[in-house]
Amino acid sequence: MPKIRLDNPQFTGADGIRAFACLSVILHHLSQRLAMPAQKHWLQEVQSVVLLGNSGVSLFFVLSGFLLAFPFWKAYLEHEAYPSIRTYALRRAARIMPGFYVSFLVCLLLVWRLDIHTEYLWRRIITGLTFTTGFHYTTFFPSELNGPFWSISFEVFCYMLMPLFMALLFRLGKRRSFGKAVLFWVIVFGLILAANSLVHQWFTPGENSRGWQYGMIGGAKYWMPRYNPVGFFGHFSIGILTAGVTAALMQRGPAIGRLRSLGLFDAVGAAALGLAGLLLWRMRHLDEFDFSFQQQPYYFPAYAILFGIVLMSAPFSLRLGRWLDNRFFRFTAKISFGLYIWHYLIITLIEKYGIMDYRNFGINDVWRWLGISVSVVAISYVVATLSYYVIEQPFINWSRGKPIYRRKRTDAPSGKAA
Repeated sequence: MPKIRLDNPQFTGADGIRAFACLSVILHHLSQRLAMPAQKHWLQEVQSVVLLGNSGVSLFFVLSGFLLAFPFWKAYLEHEAYPSIRTYALRRAARIMPGFYVSFLVCLLLVWRLDIHTEYLWRRIITGLTFTTGFHYTTFFPSELNGPFWSISFEVFCYMLMPLFMALLFRLGKRRSFGKAVLFWVIVFGLILAANSLVHQWFTPGENSRGWQYGMIGGAKYWMPRYNPVGFFGHFSIGILTAGVTAALMQRGPAIGRLRSLGLFDAVGAAALGLAGLLLWRMRHLDEFDFSFQQQPYYFPAYAILFGIVLMSAPFSLRLGRWLDNRFFRFTAKISFGLYIWHYLIITLIEKYGIMDYRNFGINDVWRWLGISVSVVAISYVVATLSYYVIEQPFINWSRGKPIYRRKRTDAPSGKAA
């Protein structure tokens, strides 16, 4: 049975959850193109569930909070110094900025070349380049061609807020304890919810031209302030708390080993996955904000908490983590950022300049829809793979002090010979 080490943790299952989140968002966008009334009843039921795949966005925030907060929890629980904020910021910038900027600039070039009308163009360009789009509905969607860009500024806001709160935790007295830290983050979570309530009270847009029938600006006006950076830090905070629990469990080796051998963590993680699936099934016919706290999207906080439990359980599991981290999911997780920032542009270009009925609920024939959608996924994987190896990975390697392009050693023995 493999050991779990706090000094060199292996977050088994994290790649699987990242891949699931990414694929569920892509499937959500693809399923929007299939005309539901034209399908058989059983297929309508399946489509209703797949349409809820946009909830994968919440999982991205939970997962980011979990992975980014863990080094801070480790340092705190082991009475080490506050981690290097320079290293943290450099690695975050290297991971997000190159791929996003290339995709964003491609979208801007296409808008110019194809003469696509864009309201508040310069305002959206400036806020897009500075990751500040999420603070007003006129800039919420920085590109007319690539809707999923909206979440990037929310993520960056969370990236900045988490280490600030962690710095405050590190300064709260010399005596450190897990209970004290958890209480601190529970209080932070409560403050975030209170702040989010004030955002709803003070910054809800007027009803004039509010709704998706008025285009992307109207849609953003409808979404906000239900979608806002402060509220999404609540999703991120669930990941942070999950990281703290995981770090504490990793410190309790022998006791955890006995529970692992009994399959307890497999059972807990599988139960959480099952409940998450049941939640989506029960919500399939409800409106977007019918089941949520503070009218936040993605069934907050239930859906985020359930996957937090999966994230906490999978590293200690015997089978669940390995099942989640299958080869296909590991590769998908590696290129997931590229899949996220490129797939919708491909869909939009096909809709506008290729297959005109490949629009929201526009295609009646399910087999034709399936063929087009498989092509979209295949193209997205090719583009995302190129994005990762040509654009993203060199900067990731550079930020970690590795060669920008790592080459295989020619003098090393082959696997067969070894």
